[in-house]
Amino acid sequence: MVKFFYPESLSEALDIKNSKKVLPLAGGTDLMVRYENWSSLPADFPSSVMTIGHLKELQFVTEEKGYLCIGGGVTLNQLLNDSRIPRSLALSLDEIAAPALRNLATLAGNIQNASPAADSLPPLIVANASLRLISKNGSRKMTVRDFVTGPGKTSLNENELIESVRIPLDFIRSEEKGHLIYRKVGTRKANALSKLSACFWVLKDRGVIKDIRMSLGAVAAVVVRLEESEEKLTGLKSGELLSAWKDVRGDYEKAVRPIDDQRSTAVYRKRTALKLMDAFIQEASED
Repeated sequence: MVKFFYPESLSEALDIKNSKKVLPLAGGTDLMVRYENWSSLPADFPSSVMTIGHLKELQFVTEEKGYLCIGGGVTLNQLLNDSRIPRSLALSLDEIAAPALRNLATLAGNIQNASPAADSLPPLIVANASLRLISKNGSRKMTVRDFVTGPGKTSLNENELIESVRIPLDFIRSEEKGHLIYRKVGTRKANALSKLSACFWVLKDRGVIKDIRMSLGAVAAVVVRLEESEEKLTGLKSGELLSAWKDVRGDYEKAVRPIDDQRSTAVYRKRTALKLMDAFIQEASED
């Protein structure tokens, strides 16, 4: 029988997580869809559920030791009203569902759902964002990229919760100086899940590529970002970028391995993803 737990504090929530198999539920906008049941019947959860979105200890956005730290209970609309978040993340959150749902959905939940099409993942991975995971026994840090291991799969241990998402302040400051592109390709603009999403960013200094980052969502089991390939483009002059891209593009062609599903075909996803990258490199090559 499924039980619902409503802890009064984070400490109590961690005690429950340590002793029972429970699904953490903040907004529930992903969990309720994943485990939906026939109309008028309760969701068919595989285990008991513990609500955590109300916990005050998870309601914060603070700057700490070089990071913007976003609590696990902070909703998407709260973040959209916070001018400190990176523009790439704001653009992605603004494309998720309807405003009413964004009052419930949390950034931590969007990450923990571990969908290859999760809109927040490409900008967070471009930003080299990390997570602070907590349990009754302590805490540990892990990059968002390493946290998501496959569709619906993460590195979260049974007794852990996402305490916060941590975005480097250095990246947030640098992002404003660079050239940013965020694209979500969907059936329509509002309330549509992504066919694919992309986040590209380049920072130049006097016509030289100082930093370049590219990530693609919904084109493989996890978000695609190839740092070794990015390094091959870093340090080049703008005019050299198109020529170098011809050698690097093949790395992405191999890494982009989408599937057919109800939202799109693999052929469309791959072709569109590579065209978006070609267009970005063209723009980045222009002084």
